[in-house]
Amino acid sequence: MAQIIFQTRQEYLQSAFNDIAKIISDHGRPTLDAFVPAFSTQKCLSHLALVCYEWSYDHSLIDAYLETYKAANKELQENMGDC
Repeated sequence: MAQIIFQTRQEYLQSAFNDIAKIISDHGRPTLDAFVPAFSTQKCLSHLALVCYEWSYDHSLIDAYLETYKAANKELQENMGDC
């Protein structure tokens, strides 16, 4: 296994935020695949982005995941009604 070395604590934490966002997004994917809105995933990503923002970390990757879930949830809710 390759060793990953970060130059600063900030780089490490940024990587951790991005990895956690991917894990959360991947975890919500089966819900969308079942044609059910993944509102809990959207809320979790939204909160994670807020924490990154408040701690002055880059939240652009998290925002990309979040926008994907917002759009998918909105589309499912409009087409399927309330679940």
